[in-house]
Amino acid sequence: MAFGGGSSGSAALTAHTHNQALAGDGGQLSQTLTDMNGVVLYSEITDNSAAVAVNTADISTNTAAIAGIASVPSGILTIWSGGAIPSGWVTSTPTSSLSNTTQNGGQPIAAAPNARTIIGQQFNTGNAVVGNSPINFTWYLYKEGSPTGTVYSRITNSTGTVSETSTTTLDPSTLNTGSGNATAIEFTFTGNTSMSTGDMVTIEFTGGDNSNRVWVRANESAPVSDSVYRMYDTSGNWSTLSATESATFIINWNLAYIEKS
Repeated sequence: MAFGGGSSGSAALTAHTHNQALAGDGGQLSQTLTDMNGVVLYSEITDNSAAVAVNTADISTNTAAIAGIASVPSGILTIWSGGAIPSGWVTSTPTSSLSNTTQNGGQPIAAAPNARTIIGQQFNTGNAVVGNSPINFTWYLYKEGSPTGTVYSRITNSTGTVSETSTTTLDPSTLNTGSGNATAIEFTFTGNTSMSTGDMVTIEFTGGDNSNRVWVRANESAPVSDSVYRMYDTSGNWSTLSATESATFIINWNLAYIEKS
């Protein structure tokens, strides 16, 4: 765009870049734009080199720091909340075996002749279960006769007050017959119940008699010292078998970990 006062355009202002070193280029623009009354409308920032220098130094420092933490020792565990697992890390599912799963004993769940309607494993101070929230719990079960009803597992306090019932149940008729054919049956919980000292995980079912019942396999050779085997009878009393531990184990807590490989 050009402006001029003559037909030849000799006085025209040519298209320009406002370079003050060039003739007819309009001259350098002011760094401050004002209105006709001198009020500043806009002020151009001309030098941010100092800020750029500071940011460049910070980037260099942070890059060095990140490089410094790249070499994490193998075996380190940390909580992971989702997404792709970082390179050099593997999943690590925490488990806690509460017994060696030795099955050299067992107790029936039935109103007769033993009057036991609930069997439970109680966890005391020092046990790994205390303070954690089980997702899965496994019992070794078999049947005698033809029991009916529904088998389920529960988390209760030391007096049997129910905190949570397993989301999975079992038809006892599907169990194998005989102690040598006991099956590991997993019962699932929400993972929202934190276990306190004295809390129990129980196993029970809605039917059974002297000839048709569910048996819970137990370990009577090397029970742990911070967990006890308990039974509830039809009189409303809990009894303890101090030299026995149910052949059970926690499968998983309500946590996910990754481990440096």
